[in-house]
Amino acid sequence: MSNVLIGVTGCIAAYKAAALVREFKKAGFDVKVILTKNGSKFITPLTLKTLSGNKVYESIFDDENEYSTEHIALSSWADILVVAPASADVIGKFANGIADDLLSTEYLAFDKKVLIAPTMNNRMYEHPAVRKNISMLKERGVFVIEPDTGFLACGEEGKGRFPEVKTIVMHAKKLIHRSRALEGKRVIITGGGTIVKIDPVRILANLSSGIMADCFINAAFLKKAESITYIHGRITVSENPLSENVKAETSAEMLEEVKKRIAGADLLIMAAAVNDFKTEYSGKKIKKKDLMTLSLKKDIDILSELKKSNTKALKIGFALESENGDKKPLAKMKEKDLDFIVVNSPSNLSSLTGSVKVLAKNGKTLTVKNASKEEIADKVLEWIKF
Repeated sequence: MSNVLIGVTGCIAAYKAAALVREFKKAGFDVKVILTKNGSKFITPLTLKTLSGNKVYESIFDDENEYSTEHIALSSWADILVVAPASADVIGKFANGIADDLLSTEYLAFDKKVLIAPTMNNRMYEHPAVRKNISMLKERGVFVIEPDTGFLACGEEGKGRFPEVKTIVMHAKKLIHRSRALEGKRVIITGGGTIVKIDPVRILANLSSGIMADCFINAAFLKKAESITYIHGRITVSENPLSENVKAETSAEMLEEVKKRIAGADLLIMAAAVNDFKTEYSGKKIKKKDLMTLSLKKDIDILSELKKSNTKALKIGFALESENGDKKPLAKMKEKDLDFIVVNSPSNLSSLTGSVKVLAKNGKTLTVKNASKEEIADKVLEWIKF
């Protein structure tokens, strides 16, 4: 278990710290919170104490502090300091060495990874003083998450919104994650299910959720991939904020999007459930009273088409098999010119856990049993070798 110390400062987005604490807890972190005097105007210590399961620290001189040098004790305990939201005020204190409260004093005593999420009015964010302070912190090794752009609490629109909670948590995990297995690598991941249109309102689809692909995005991000492009069909989970997201509903669209990018990729992970069959399309809605028989024929095979592409990318395919045995997956790996194939079970499709067997072109195998899809993705990407 890792330990995260979260600093919450005085701005309207301070209430979002509740969701941030909860997300860190879900990710397996032990969480402690420093709440500034101004931060307590927007969210109560009780809320953060309840969610974190730990005392909330507000002052160096609090009578309830376990140590008189609480800032030193906390810096020894935490693996990473995350300040979110980070106001212009605290950014200025950090940059100029001012230590007039517990959080700013903690920053000066902290000699491990520091992440801040600047959150404020767009005009404040663009002020030369704030820009200079942020630049100084970056030069000293502080990781700064750029704020989102959109509608602000003041009624204006611009850059200054609190980033997505998942983005903050994943960047924090990345900073303390030791693996560099994909450092400098450009990764393409496909996910979800493609559709086949029957008429203007009806489609053929499958039950793929996109969960496995989403887990591979997270794992690639933590392993320091240089870039991640996610090309997806229909998915039941939200698009991942850590990747460049490209929607491709049909097999033909997905093939086209992959072909545009494959030449510059180092790794292709084909986790999408691509429809095997297609049917004739009716330009007019088929009436309910009209009995019909669908005539199916083979759809585009994306991996077979990619054999014609000039690429150095390692390719990971997936085989959905109801029966045991490696014969069919091995034949598919050879036919599709894959470097690895992940043998999956239909029971894994809509589940958050499962078991897989990974076969490599060189004859090696990896078996992962009864693991979360996050664990499966992590183990697979750590196992493959470039």
